[in-house]
Amino acid sequence: MISTSIRVALSALFFAGALALAATGAAQAQQAPSVMKQCGDEWKAAKANNTTNGMTWPQFLSQCRTQKEGAATPAAAPSPAPAPAAAPAAAPAPAPAAAPAPAPAPAPVQTYQPKPAPVHTAAAATGAGQFATEAQAKTRCPSDTVVWVNTKSHVYHYAGTRGYGTTKQGAYMCEADATAAGDRASKSRIGQPKQQP
Repeated sequence: MISTSIRVALSALFFAGALALAATGAAQAQQAPSVMKQCGDEWKAAKANNTTNGMTWPQFLSQCRTQKEGAATPAAAPSPAPAPAAAPAAAPAPAPAAAPAPAPAPAPVQTYQPKPAPVHTAAAATGAGQFATEAQAKTRCPSDTVVWVNTKSHVYHYAGTRGYGTTKQGAYMCEADATAAGDRASKSRIGQPKQQP
């Protein structure tokens, strides 16, 4: 069993520790808004002067916080100096004081870069009525339907269907030229009238 005096002493110790943690947390909470306010003011000034260097607010804030906290950390909590070692009598000169360590460089900010749109390689005009753009095909056959021909599978797709202009290999052609070249229509013909057998 623990005696009453030890219990009281332990309770007082825990209470003092809790107060110290609460005071430290309150000091840090007061510091955070000031850093945020400082960074916000700097952002507004940089934006007004067009000196943001293409950074967005989150990027600027991250860099600003790193700089502010890096500058505040050495002053708020200096690292204790190492205890002097017993120096031999032959070395009377004290060692020079170490220069303060520079603040760490801010971490590079990674920005979101979307993947480029897939590139559809259109077949070059081979003289067989294949065109790179829909407009070129329409000038060739103004009265005929323009279709997208998958040059690998030899299946053509009508405008408005899922495969129109989206296959990896293909070209725009007049429907008459496509059928003459031996290509066949896709079986999914959205927006096209159904053929009666």
